[in-house]
Amino acid sequence: MCGINGFTWQDKTLIQAMNNVTRYRGPDGSGIYMDEKITLGHSRLSIIDLSDNGFQPMTNADSSILITYNGEIYNFQDIREDLQKKGRVFKSTSDTEVILYAYEMYGLDCLKQFNGMWAFGLYDKNKDLLILCRDRFGIKPLYYYLDKEKLVFSSMITSILTHQIETAPNDQAIMQYLAFNLNQHNDQTFFRSICSLKPGNVLIYNLKTREHCIEQWYTPHVRENENDSSLRELFIDGVKLWTVSDVPVGVSLSGGIDSTAITCVLNQHLTYKFDTFSLIASGSSVDESKYIREVGRVTNSIQHYTEVNADDFLTDMDEFVAAMEEPVGGLSTYGEYIVFKLAHECGAKVLLGGQGGDELFAGYIYYFGYYFYELFRQFKWGKLIKEMILYLQKIKNLFPHALFAFLLLPDSLRNLVWKKKITPWLNHNLLEEVCGEERDPRWKRMDLKESMEMTLFITSIPHLLLWEDKTSMRWSVESRVPFMDFRLVETAISLSSEKLLRDGETKYIFRESIEDILPEMIRNRKDKIGFEVPSDDLFRSLKVISLAKEIIYSESFKKRPYWNWSMVEKIFLDHINGKTNEGELIWKWIILELWLRTYFEKV
Repeated sequence: MCGINGFTWQDKTLIQAMNNVTRYRGPDGSGIYMDEKITLGHSRLSIIDLSDNGFQPMTNADSSILITYNGEIYNFQDIREDLQKKGRVFKSTSDTEVILYAYEMYGLDCLKQFNGMWAFGLYDKNKDLLILCRDRFGIKPLYYYLDKEKLVFSSMITSILTHQIETAPNDQAIMQYLAFNLNQHNDQTFFRSICSLKPGNVLIYNLKTREHCIEQWYTPHVRENENDSSLRELFIDGVKLWTVSDVPVGVSLSGGIDSTAITCVLNQHLTYKFDTFSLIASGSSVDESKYIREVGRVTNSIQHYTEVNADDFLTDMDEFVAAMEEPVGGLSTYGEYIVFKLAHECGAKVLLGGQGGDELFAGYIYYFGYYFYELFRQFKWGKLIKEMILYLQKIKNLFPHALFAFLLLPDSLRNLVWKKKITPWLNHNLLEEVCGEERDPRWKRMDLKESMEMTLFITSIPHLLLWEDKTSMRWSVESRVPFMDFRLVETAISLSSEKLLRDGETKYIFRESIEDILPEMIRNRKDKIGFEVPSDDLFRSLKVISLAKEIIYSESFKKRPYWNWSMVEKIFLDHINGKTNEGELIWKWIILELWLRTYFEKV
């Protein structure tokens, strides 16, 4: 894992400033390359080939191709063997050099051979091209600024801000975040004029003409005849493959099915005792400690725990806002942040986590709402009634039923309910001004598979992967997400609805395929938590209330155009008085205000 930087002219002072910003992403070393056309920088976190041979920017044998790269190609050894048979000679054992020679041999077709996560800037001197590339699902971030004269790119927005560029808060991104909980769903960021390269895309910049194009290099393929056995084999193989490392590997363990499954596979695969890092919430309904300890009981792992408390939360807040670079929805991201902080304090460098499992195998309860609609649209009303009853008996939650009813409402009535009941505090006039007729993509009437595709590419996975990268890399820890192995993703999206949701249970086929791997207590879990922070309780803590009041009653907050302040105040007071539970919503307002102060209104 690393930080990458670059731009399309020569300036040593600027690239050093960018490298300094990305230093915590790569504290093990830094490098610079410059010529009259381009400047490349790199901050290194040593994971594979710990020697100086792995330093970047790296060149091929004749120095015609250079790369600054962030990520891991887990099948690089197989590709390396193929390239050696074709005459390529390697000076390192790193995956970085494999990318160089794979590109030299196959051009951009080499991307289809890679299994892993990456963002890189590749300089092809012979063709006068700078190529920016991001992995299939956007596990690693890549930002850029582009105008008629220049291109600047980096792993971090803050690094790009070392340049004198014009930017401002992006009101469209802000309103989509506040209204629809959208983040990273397109190429926009919260900073006007700074873009994010979309997952599975390449940006090709011609250094002579200053012209560029953006192309999508990856589209998932549907796989036929997938079953429990092939799913199990792919999952186990993926977890093993994603452990490739020259440093010890551990797990960020929530106690849910996905991270537990990874831990149990590692328990069979690794030859050493490995560490797990977890968040607990003593005395809270979201506490998962009993499940976490059960995993520890049945595996050869050393468990470490951390817990949210008001004092640390307040102490961490400024640094957390700066590290995330953009507002984040949900305090679970802060939960991840302190888990990776704990890992850093314990000396861990690589952790595997379960991000993506719920999106691939329909693990969230709202998927049932779309499944109910699918059965309704297919006139399978008997099965619909059966599934609605079984779900209610097993999960005892009416949210999917409410979502199903919401989907059936006329558009005008849905919009009215949303405005009056769900977002009465929002400035709907501004929303219409900056977003037009755009609405929450989750409103679309769609079947289960369509909703899962939406969460994979628009509403869930893009921002969850981004936030995991930022929280882990702030603490110089490489987080790996083996559920995003493209073979497993393509297998999951090929499964029928009935294999995913059945008899009122989520993730049916995944539970069945690994039933002998999981402890019984975990396999039979019906709830979904995952690094959840007790946000409602936290925002009733006197110390946190004091911070919240300072922000919500400040003149800057009151004057923001994004909300109806009197309604915000009412919701806030109702929450702290115990009449409602709106901790997550209050968090959204507060982190947005803190972000605006951090990046645009520094005192």
